[in-house]
This record gives sequence, C-alpha cells and structure tokens, in this order.
Amino acid sequence: MDGTRQSLRAIADKWLALRPDTLVEVTRYAHGRQGEHANGRGNKRRCVYIRALGMASEVGLFFFRHDDGAWYIFPPSDVSPVVRIFGEAA
Repeated sequence: MDGTRQSLRAIADKWLALRPDTLVEVTRYAHGRQGEHANGRGNKRRCVYIRALGMASEVGLFFFRHDDGAWYIFPPSDVSPVVRIFGEAA
C-alpha cells in the first residue's frame, strides 16, 4: 500500500523465515464471491497457503492478494454496506 510492492516469495521469506534450502509447497485458493471488484476484474479474489517443508515442525501461512496486486497476510477489506437514517430529532 506504500507503493513498494514485493514478490510473493519475498513476503513468504519475511514471514516464514525461509532458508535457501527450504522446500515450499504453495496451494492456491480463490475466496470471496464471483463478481465485479474494485479493480474492474470479474475474478474471485485469490489467496495462497504457503507451507515450509522439511523443517522441524510444519510452518505455513495464508497470503492474500489485494486489489492493488500486492500480497499481505490479512484479507482485503470489502466495502461494507452502510445504513443511514434521515429525519429530524425529536
């Protein structure tokens, strides 16, 4: 969001502390509903699960692709409906 977009690999390296010899497994998921999004594309939004293999214990995180094309560990926020009440106070 600050204009410096990093690759998915760089984000995974940061959050999972991957070593050069660490094998990773990437599983792609689509989430959200089918339809028009803020970026004008009709695709479902994407997230991936990246799991580090061969470490002492399994480590993995979900990464979410935002409308600006950047990857984050939190899902994009959708615009929520707003209820407004107009009238005079009694």
